[in-house]
Amino acid sequence: MVYPPFRRPATLSLVALILASGAAAGEVRVLGVASGRGLIVEGQRSWLEGGFGRLTEGAGERYDAMPTVRGQLHLGLDWTPAETWLVHAHGVLRGEPSASRGQSTGLVEAFLQYRPELSPTTTLRFRAGLFFPQTSLENTEPLWQSPYTITLSSLNSWIGEEMRLTGLETAVTLRGDRDRVDLAGAAFVANDPTGTLLGWRGWTLGDRLSTLGEVLPLPPLSSFEPGQAFADQRDDGTLPFDELDSRISWQARVRWTRTDVFRLQAAFTENRADRRLYRGQYAWETRFAQAGLEVKLGPDFTLAAEGAIGDTGMGPEMPGGPQVQVRFRTGYALLSWSRGAFRVTARLDGFENDDRDGTAEPNDESGWSWTAAAFWQPKAFLRIGLEYLDLDSDRPAAAFSGADPDTGARRAQLEVRLRF
Repeated sequence: MVYPPFRRPATLSLVALILASGAAAGEVRVLGVASGRGLIVEGQRSWLEGGFGRLTEGAGERYDAMPTVRGQLHLGLDWTPAETWLVHAHGVLRGEPSASRGQSTGLVEAFLQYRPELSPTTTLRFRAGLFFPQTSLENTEPLWQSPYTITLSSLNSWIGEEMRLTGLETAVTLRGDRDRVDLAGAAFVANDPTGTLLGWRGWTLGDRLSTLGEVLPLPPLSSFEPGQAFADQRDDGTLPFDELDSRISWQARVRWTRTDVFRLQAAFTENRADRRLYRGQYAWETRFAQAGLEVKLGPDFTLAAEGAIGDTGMGPEMPGGPQVQVRFRTGYALLSWSRGAFRVTARLDGFENDDRDGTAEPNDESGWSWTAAAFWQPKAFLRIGLEYLDLDSDRPAAAFSGADPDTGARRAQLEVRLRF
């Protein structure tokens, strides 16, 4: 059955404004990142193909291996009609294996920003539209790209797949001689299904950014079958960016930066969903806290770490009812060395889900991974990267559906990336 997505007239009007901006006054800048990858992967069928694999690619059974290729093109448009105004759009075109589900092209971000300077030390910023939460210490380059690795951490992989703010964010920046403090709060909608992937699928490692209106697959859980606890869930997957219960979500964050020394930040997000079923999707009540630290260890080394802890759930909050309730936590630490045209990064990830409802399949999960990446950038527009990832994870729910609960994987990939 196909269900209609949440209507987004304000966002679509903003996109139309961006596309028409080339004929308007002001500066227009086009950004692009094109990448092609050849890789060898070992592990179960990918979650993107409706399997239990943790990566964006998979081979079949746990210890099967296969080579494959993939590519993607990110395009961005920045229009500054005046010094304090910015209109931004970001879209993606993907080349993925034929069995992958989801959209091959779509809109990632679209927002309008007003940034007045109240004094030499105080700046306001208002951002409205569809945008990423400003919490990642990895995705620091334009178009939400990472300079450190090809594969994002489990935390930011989840943010890229299932989290986007559709609403208004207000921020104030206070600057001193060396210090800067950012305080921000956001009110947003259309994130009621956030937690669906985390609860029913679990954590993944990738760099795939979900697009507006995209339906992502869920694993073949026995509880989705006719007559079972969650048979009413739409059968084609989950639409992450959807408004279901007409409630306002919120996020608050703070960041302290000392130039060339450190960045320290914290955030809290709550979507206030009512846990009910709408149009084949449940509104998952999700709240979580994040903290991160980035430290400059001299001119060549950067140490960064982020973590999150929270809970997500749907269904009636009563013992024995058809519900899901999961406590989750994840974190990573990376060390990166960069000099001239070269960068080398090592990262360690960990994640865990605790099933708190005791109904249907167990949604427990535990895992950790290590990633090593090396890059050579001989020109400003060209980067060549080599990465190896080793993942050890366990998903008991897979055994209830006849699959291997060992969802570990390994992947080696070579990437050529062009920027413009």
